[in-house]
Amino acid sequence: MSAKFKVRFKTVRIDEAKWRARMDARLTKQLKKAATVWLNATVLLVIPVWSGASRGTFLKLARAVGFPLTVTGIKGSSRGFSGSTIGPRAGFQRSEGSISTNEGSGRYTFRYETDLFQLVFNEFENANQNPTAGRLFSRLLQPGPYNFQEIGKDAFEDYVSSTTELPSPWRALKFKKLRRG
Repeated sequence: MSAKFKVRFKTVRIDEAKWRARMDARLTKQLKKAATVWLNATVLLVIPVWSGASRGTFLKLARAVGFPLTVTGIKGSSRGFSGSTIGPRAGFQRSEGSISTNEGSGRYTFRYETDLFQLVFNEFENANQNPTAGRLFSRLLQPGPYNFQEIGKDAFEDYVSSTTELPSPWRALKFKKLRRG
């Protein structure tokens, strides 16, 4: 005597392309928010405004992540100087800022760099204590060292460690019913 069995079961597979697209969207959004936290901690809380050149170096990154940064110098701060190292435009021209998302590498990064002398100098030094090396032509009300890189890194890491999650794969699962017998 032989018995026949009917078997019904479901197979499950993950729609990898769908999950990767969701992960990319989530991590790109998270990167932009984290860069905004970094910008807020470094630019708005640490970098003082005089001519606007130092804050102007952050404009490219701010634009890349949608951070509403407006930079103006203090009225009269650039009077009598050529525009080579003074004003937001000078800072903008002497900097780079961008984001890079995934591109198959699984890396999500932002980049900021500048060679604006006064910002680089004041990041590590107090120009009031060494005015010749800092090319100081006026006493600074908020002298360095700014340490904005360290402050920004700490703010970025705090934000990322407390908020970043990968998306759930459950919404990318595909079920298929199979019947045998």
